[in-house]
Amino acid sequence: MERVKIKIKPSFYVFIVAAVVFRQGYFAATYAIAVLLHELSHYLVASKLFYHCNEIQLSIFGAVLYGEFQDVTPGDRVKIALAGPACNLILCVICSALWWIAPETYYYTEDFFFANISMALVNMLPCYPLDGGRVLTGLLEKKLDKRAVKVTKVLTVAVSLALFGVFVLSLFTRHNLFNVGAFAVCLFSGIFATGKECYVRTAFSVNRARFLRKGMEKKTLVFSQNNKLSDVAKRMQGNFLYCLEVVDDDMQVVARYSVTQLEELIIDTPLDTPLNSLRRY
Repeated sequence: MERVKIKIKPSFYVFIVAAVVFRQGYFAATYAIAVLLHELSHYLVASKLFYHCNEIQLSIFGAVLYGEFQDVTPGDRVKIALAGPACNLILCVICSALWWIAPETYYYTEDFFFANISMALVNMLPCYPLDGGRVLTGLLEKKLDKRAVKVTKVLTVAVSLALFGVFVLSLFTRHNLFNVGAFAVCLFSGIFATGKECYVRTAFSVNRARFLRKGMEKKTLVFSQNNKLSDVAKRMQGNFLYCLEVVDDDMQVVARYSVTQLEELIIDTPLDTPLNSLRRY
């Protein structure tokens, strides 16, 4: 299993310092552990499904697992998204069991319990880019294909505006729900977030036995001999095996590369190499 990098952003240090100043250091620590375990669960499931991820970033808003998300199958998208909230709920059950077995542990685990239950419930909102939004996208992809993300984002706009409306109404009451307003703004801004959020399939040569045991779909990429190897590498994303056919201007195949041969080329050959100068098998 590949290791994932954990990167701590400056805003997370600000969060920790503020928590200590306001004597909430223990709550901040339990929250940090909960969000880290949440994202590690995404990573573990993605790894089991033959994807690898770049890094986990910790910030004041929580943690995010980064990679690439282009050709992930709808079913895998749902499984990876559900892993985080499922981990939080399991931790809540463990805390509850501890309270029943040893009631004195309640004092030490109460904050951890509420950090996990709040993370699970919030993340299951059907809004992008929360886990619930990714689950909804995966379920809709089978019928709507690429429009699934747009539908989820429209729903996210509606939910964020509704939450912000609740915040505005609270200003005219005794209950100022500032946290609801802040969450609505963060949720709305997340719609426009772009980044490295994709899972890239791990190498066939390294995980040959696991691939064959699970069964994988194979795709054939067809490129002109005037293209470069980097053009091929960019398309090798997702939970698939790839082989390559190189064609001339008349669409006649001039070279074929199997899954293993293509991966050897990607690993051993400079990516700016033209396809017409590659060694042929």
